[in-house]
Amino acid sequence: MDIVSLTGFDTLVLITTIATILALFFAYLYWSKKLGYTGDYKQRKRPRCNLSEQSVEVKDSGGARRSALTDQIIARFYDDVDTVYNGFLRGVRLSGGDPCLGERHPLLHKYEWLTYNEVHSRAYHVGCGLVSIGCQPSQNTYIGIYAPNCVEWVLTDLGCQMFSMISVPLFATHGPDACRHIIKEANLQTVICHESKVEFVLRSRDEISVVRRIVKIGSDITQHEKSLAEKWNIKLIAFKQLQDIGKTTPLERNVPKTDDVLTVCYTSGTTGTPKGAMLTHDNVISDLAGFKFLLKQFDKEVTKDDVLLSFMPLAHMYERMNQVILMMSGGRIGFFSGDPKRLLDDLKELKPTVFPAVPRLLNRIHDKVINEINKSKVKSWLFEKAMMAKKKDLERMVLRKDTIWDLLVFKKIQDLLGGRVWLIISGSAPLSSKVTTFLRCVMGCHVQEGYGQTEATASSVLQLLDDFSSGHVGAPNPVNHVKLIDVPEMDYYAKDNQGEICLKGRNVFKGYLNNPEKTAEVLDEDGWLKTGDIGEWTESGTLKIIDRKKNILKLSQGEYIAPVKIENIYMRSPFLAQVFVHGDSLRSYLVAIGVPDEEVLEAWARKQGIMGRFRELCKNKRVLDAVFKSVTDIGKECNLNSLEQIKGIYLHDEPFSIENNLLTPTLKKKRPPLVKLFRKQIDALYESIDNVS
Repeated sequence: MDIVSLTGFDTLVLITTIATILALFFAYLYWSKKLGYTGDYKQRKRPRCNLSEQSVEVKDSGGARRSALTDQIIARFYDDVDTVYNGFLRGVRLSGGDPCLGERHPLLHKYEWLTYNEVHSRAYHVGCGLVSIGCQPSQNTYIGIYAPNCVEWVLTDLGCQMFSMISVPLFATHGPDACRHIIKEANLQTVICHESKVEFVLRSRDEISVVRRIVKIGSDITQHEKSLAEKWNIKLIAFKQLQDIGKTTPLERNVPKTDDVLTVCYTSGTTGTPKGAMLTHDNVISDLAGFKFLLKQFDKEVTKDDVLLSFMPLAHMYERMNQVILMMSGGRIGFFSGDPKRLLDDLKELKPTVFPAVPRLLNRIHDKVINEINKSKVKSWLFEKAMMAKKKDLERMVLRKDTIWDLLVFKKIQDLLGGRVWLIISGSAPLSSKVTTFLRCVMGCHVQEGYGQTEATASSVLQLLDDFSSGHVGAPNPVNHVKLIDVPEMDYYAKDNQGEICLKGRNVFKGYLNNPEKTAEVLDEDGWLKTGDIGEWTESGTLKIIDRKKNILKLSQGEYIAPVKIENIYMRSPFLAQVFVHGDSLRSYLVAIGVPDEEVLEAWARKQGIMGRFRELCKNKRVLDAVFKSVTDIGKECNLNSLEQIKGIYLHDEPFSIENNLLTPTLKKKRPPLVKLFRKQIDALYESIDNVS
């Protein structure tokens, strides 16, 4: 993403700029006082809850905690919404003739929309079409959706719901082997398939013989595809043809019950084969009820006026939940164009009001803005003054985007996201305090972190909107309880407010499809879900994610090491965009693979008189020494012991990504592929360090 000319002061002389700013600032203060706006600016707002006690212990629960906002379990927000389909029908009642789903025209680049009524009608035709070509309208039928986010994805999902069928999303970054595994395990006889994946499914037919029907999204069916389908005796039809079939053969709906399974959502498979989490309509509606209840406590609500840009994969529950709540509220959902480089263009065109994201994207926005600001002393000075003013607002618990600083400094940055965002939600990994504060000040909107798992639908822990602190993921969602249990091998104990996070509530899944052994590993007899993540309760009753139970290493001394904790600490170095810490059971120390932030590194190198392109800088000894010193100094500041500090680092010039199979679709590191890819570099690090020793 290219972020350019953010403040517009390049052509102004320094003295003129400062004089103009001061004049406007004093004018702003004068008219603010005249018009009576100083109360918001000067006075501290009262939080709408006790921020020093955000969760309370549940009596006789063995240490479980609940939200302090209510002593009730919130499982319904609307009396008439107990399934996802009923949630969509509510959206139809609110916004029947208004826009629902939109895609950008390939030539005009404007969004073209289907109304709620049109979506409802077309989804019904898709459902009727699926039944007409041989799918049984029942909970015994699993329909695969192998496509990026698009209108057809949602139409298929809604069509399945109308006939109680179960959708099973597949995603390209699951990888070919994982996709074949999912198709076989879920017995996907019918796959709704994007044009780019049709041939893969056809050519895999000898390994996935269960497939009988493929519905192609996109271009017309080619003669080559037709020949392959005939060879394997597969019925291959176009998506439009499926709708036409359904349109001419109307059927009585077989709508789902609240306890019916909505979807089987496969986990990312960080360390092994993906597992299919069976999630019910009740799971989804209950989880969203807790979230909507929380918003209501702070006089906030997702309404028909809200707009969402759908760019995170619908194959995962985070984005699925975003879309369900927008449609339940009658809001608009626009799909991004598919090219990450055009994401900012999509945002500017759509102008979303809510922006669910992941830390990697938010970090990138922060880094790009700061790098652009630092190119000019005038910009840098103005930006710092603006940040100081907005931070004082945060201390008063005032969140706003109507100050003079917003007008003169922050507006062009706000416009990067379309200029209308009132809520940014971040999940999947921790967001640094620096970036959180930056977003709240610069964007002038709520930034809410949360924590959850596929197995618990989505959000199990959420920050309160009035809590402007950072470094934690909030308190329990009012739909579930949270407790910590001992992990003695990692020296975490519940009595010290640390341990493995366990969840219990109506958002917890039924189990893994056709995998009772794995289900028994994570769900105990009392219904508690063991997440595998390590948490810590803060004094205010909020939860911090501090480690991962499965990601532990054992060094040759027999000491256990948690690399994720170390990586999160090292990521505070301004030099690094990504880092992977590795330990070997035959070695007594750790090494790391780091991916530098290209713009930060190149700017630093220029100041040091070090010449060369990014790839060359990654191999420069002075650069290596500077990065190594930066991370180890940060490690000391954060009290890492000597065994937790790396002894060497290799700098790589290509980011870890979903595309190169080093990150999961939820942007977690795939540790086995990372070790395999960097085996040579890891061995070289060990050899060079051993030789020096």
